[in-house]
Amino acid sequence: MKRILMLLIAMVLVCSCKSTKETQTTTSSSEGLVEKKLQQTWILENLNGKVITNKDFSNSPKIVITPSAFSGSTGCNAVKGNLVSKGDGKIQFSNFTTETKKCDAKKEGEFTQLLKTTSGYSIKDNKLFLSNQFGLTMSFKKG
Repeated sequence: MKRILMLLIAMVLVCSCKSTKETQTTTSSSEGLVEKKLQQTWILENLNGKVITNKDFSNSPKIVITPSAFSGSTGCNAVKGNLVSKGDGKIQFSNFTTETKKCDAKKEGEFTQLLKTTSGYSIKDNKLFLSNQFGLTMSFKKG
């Protein structure tokens, strides 16, 4: 009986420690919410310095940004994940997931890779510009 009681107490302690860690993680991630002007639907216009065409994507890729996450389309597959602000003009797309339907979108892989490496942004004249360590990568118009 003592063994069962000790085991029960140990399990309660382990579970309560885990619960505390999850609460702390949730609290700290809310500190990186993106600014309000970024929180909307954006449609891709330019990829690596080139205007996108119907030959590149079957449908226009888009991203929908909320305070701490994003969703959207690569032109064929759905995409979603977390979005963290790292200060003024600094963001990171993380926990990236995408569907794996076979598509005829030639630039889909390039689009998703550039989202994954994005580290900065700016907004000017209702356009969103994303960049990584090498410079400007994509531009979007308001959707």
